Amino acid sequence: MSPEIRRRRRSRGFRRLLRQVRRFRREHPRWTVAIGLGAVLVLLGGWALWVALGASRDLGEVDEQARAMRDALVQGDAAGARSALAAYQEAADSADDTTHGATWSVFGALPLVGDDAKGVATVAEVLADVGRDGLTPVVDAADLVTAESFQPVEHRFPLDRIAALEEPAARSEKAFDTASRRLAAVDPTGFAGPIRTAFDGLRGLVDDARGTLQSTYRASRLIPRMLGEGGDRNYLLVFQNNAESRSSGGLPGSLSLIQARDGKVDIVRQVDMAELGATPGHPVLPLSTEERDLFGEILGTIGVDATLTPDIPRSSDLIRARWQQVEGQRLDGVLYVDPVVVSYLLTAIGEVPVPGYAPITAGNVVRRVENEIYALTPGTQAQSDYQEAVAKAVFDVFSDGYGNSADLIRGLVTGVEEGRVRMHFFADEAQREIAGTRIAGEFVDRTDGPPVVGVYVNDAGPTKMQYYLRQKAELYSRSCSGGRQELGATLTFTNATPGLADQLPDAITGEFFPGNRTDPGQQLLVVYVSAPVGGSVDEVRIDGQSTGDPTVSTYAGRQVATIGVLLDPGQTQTVDVVLHTAKGQPDDARLEMSPGAAPGSSNATAPSACRVR
Repeated sequence: MSPEIRRRRRSRGFRRLLRQVRRFRREHPRWTVAIGLGAVLVLLGGWALWVALGASRDLGEVDEQARAMRDALVQGDAAGARSALAAYQEAADSADDTTHGATWSVFGALPLVGDDAKGVATVAEVLADVGRDGLTPVVDAADLVTAESFQPVEHRFPLDRIAALEEPAARSEKAFDTASRRLAAVDPTGFAGPIRTAFDGLRGLVDDARGTLQSTYRASRLIPRMLGEGGDRNYLLVFQNNAESRSSGGLPGSLSLIQARDGKVDIVRQVDMAELGATPGHPVLPLSTEERDLFGEILGTIGVDATLTPDIPRSSDLIRARWQQVEGQRLDGVLYVDPVVVSYLLTAIGEVPVPGYAPITAGNVVRRVENEIYALTPGTQAQSDYQEAVAKAVFDVFSDGYGNSADLIRGLVTGVEEGRVRMHFFADEAQREIAGTRIAGEFVDRTDGPPVVGVYVNDAGPTKMQYYLRQKAELYSRSCSGGRQELGATLTFTNATPGLADQLPDAITGEFFPGNRTDPGQQLLVVYVSAPVGGSVDEVRIDGQSTGDPTVSTYAGRQVATIGVLLDPGQTQTVDVVLHTAKGQPDDARLEMSPGAAPGSSNATAPSACRVR
C-alpha cells in the first residue's frame, strides 16, 4: 500500500472520530463535562504527586546528609561536615518551600491526608530551621576541634579551647530547644502509621541532640573552673567495685585524691576506703529517720557502705566527711567510676602498663580488678595496692592524652548512661551546672520530669560474689487511668558462679567474714525498688509466688520496697513488681538500675500507656 493511500485512510478515520465525538457531546453533555473534569483532576493529581515525591526526595536527602554530617563530626572531618551541612541545608530549604506552597495547602485541607500534610510541613520547617540555626554552630565548632585537639598533654588540659565551645554550644542548644517545643506542640495522633513513626523518631532525635548540647554547654562552662582555672581544686576519685554491689553500682574501694591547677591534674594520694575506718554507733553525719529505717546505721558508720543510698549527693557528703575527718584535705567534689567504664576507655586507649604488675586491656581489666586479685592474693593490703595501681595507671595514660578522643568520649557517655560515671560538686554554683542530669545521680523528690522507677542492688553477704551476678530488669506500662499509670517491672537475677563454687577463696565468698550470712557460692541480695514520686509499690512476686504485702519505706518522697533475694550457684530468680505512678504522670516511665560487673545496662524508657500510639 502506497504512503498516499495510507495518508488518506488516516485522514478519513480522524474525520470520522471527530464526528463521533461531536455526536457524543450533543447527546451526552454531562458525560462530556465529567470527562473534562476527570482530565483536569488527572493532571492536578499528577502535579500533586510530583510535589509530594519532591518533598519526599528532599526529606530523604536531609536524612542522608544528617547522617553523613554526624559521621564526619565523629571522625573529626570538619571539611566533610561542612560539605554535608551545605547539602542538608539545600535539601531542607527545598522541602520547606515545597510543603508551604499552594498545592500543599490543598493537601492540608483534605479530610484523609490533611493531618499528615500539616505534620510533614511542620517537620520540613523545623528541619530547615535546625539546619540554619542549630547545626551551623556545631560545624563551626568542628573547625576548632580539628584545628587543635582537646586532649591533654602531660596531664594538662587546654582550658581556653574547652571554654571556646561555650558560645557555639549555647547557640545550637537554643535552636534545638525551639525545635523541640515546635515538635512537642504537634498532635501526631491523626498521622498515618509510617508518618507517625518517622515523626516520633525525629522528635526523639531532636530531644537527644538538645540533651547532648546542654551537656556540652554546661561542660564548656564548668570544666575550666573544675580543672583549676582561678584556683586550685581537690577531687576524690572513687573506684567502685561491682563485685560487691551497692545501690550506686559497687563498694567504694580505691580512693585517689586528684589536685587540679590551671588545667594540670595529678593524683597526689591514694588510700583504700577501708583505711578510713568505721565509727560504730557514731555516724559521720547525722542520719535521717528515713535513712536509718531503710539502710541502717551502717550508712553513716561504715565508709564502704556510704553508697548503700542511690543518692550520689548524699553518698558524696558522707564520703567527704569521713575523708576530711581522717585525712584532713578539703574536697571540692567527688567523681565515681567503675572497672567496666575503665574497660570502655581502654577500648580507645589500648593496652596500659601497670608498674609492678601485668598490663591491663579492655578485655581483662574487669576480671583482674574484681575477681582474680582476690583469688590470687589473700591479703587485703595487696588487693588494695593492686587496685590503686590500676586506677593510677589508667588516670596517667588518660591525662597524657593517649587514645582516640571520639572513642574516649563515647566510652564516657556510655558510662554516664549506664550509671557508671557520676559526679558531685560541693560548691553550689558548680553543682547547679549538673543538677538534673544523669551524671549527677540524684535521688530526688521532684514531680517534674518523667516518672522514674529505681532498682538498686546491694550485697548482704558481704562477699565479692557479684562478679558472677547477671542481672536484668524490664519496665512496661500496663494501663492508664486518670493520668496514673500502672507499671510492671520484671527483675531477673542469676548466680552464674562456675562449678565447684565451694572451692572459691574466702576473699570472694566471704565465708569467714564477720556477719556473713551465706554459704560458699551463695549470693544474698537486698534489692530496693522505688516507685515514682507520689506513686506506690503495690505487689511483689518471687518466681510467681506472692510475698504478701511488700515491705515499704519512704525515702525522699518515694515509696521504696525492700526485697531479699537468695541465690544458690547456678540459680535464677525472677522478681515481678507492680507499681503505680502518681496522678498526672502520663509521660513515658524511666527505669534506672544499679550497674553490674557485666557491660551493658537495663536503664531504659517504657512507652506510656497514657499515650495513644
